[in-house]
Amino acid sequence: MLEIKKISHHYHEQQVLNQISFTFEAGKIYAIVGESGVGKSTFLSVISGLDFLQTGEIWYQTKKVTNFDCYRRQIGYVFQAFNLVPYLSAVENVRLALDIHAKVKTIAQIKEILKSVGIVGQTLEKKCADLSGGQQQRVAIARAVALDEKLIIADEPTGNLDKNNAKHVLEIFEHLKLEGKCIIMVTHDRQLANQTDIVLTLKAGELVVLKD
Repeated sequence: MLEIKKISHHYHEQQVLNQISFTFEAGKIYAIVGESGVGKSTFLSVISGLDFLQTGEIWYQTKKVTNFDCYRRQIGYVFQAFNLVPYLSAVENVRLALDIHAKVKTIAQIKEILKSVGIVGQTLEKKCADLSGGQQQRVAIARAVALDEKLIIADEPTGNLDKNNAKHVLEIFEHLKLEGKCIIMVTHDRQLANQTDIVLTLKAGELVVLKD
């Protein structure tokens, strides 16, 4: 589904990613683990087209990516910093993302998706600025799920959640996997990572398989 070829990336004189080639397959969940500062978030930003591709190629569904604006609209992305519009409600944030991606869902469908991540009742209509960090994280996950894209990239999607809610998020991802979607996530939770299909890490700028 997603193939990266000889991707390198550096900041000033520091090499963060070094000639990485890898193929991510449909119907699998990938977890990227490792200490802070090794380049995990940078890797996600580069392969999703959010950061400038300095060296290498990205192929998505057998086609080389040349139009990155179009490519970014084919990804459901869960940001570590949520990137929600604070003065909009949970429902409005999801609807805005759907509008940007030219997708259509009813309010009832949006509420059902939010319900699946535990956002219900009055919380649906609260401004996101008034929600807790954990609630905002769930809205961010719901937003990515609502887009119904084949590729979901998630940067610490369970970082602000307790173990029960983190487990629930993984169950949602498992369901999406069965629909043939590919999920690539960064996590510091090794126990959670070990429940995914493939565990990866970055060492000296190279992608290393820890569990296959």
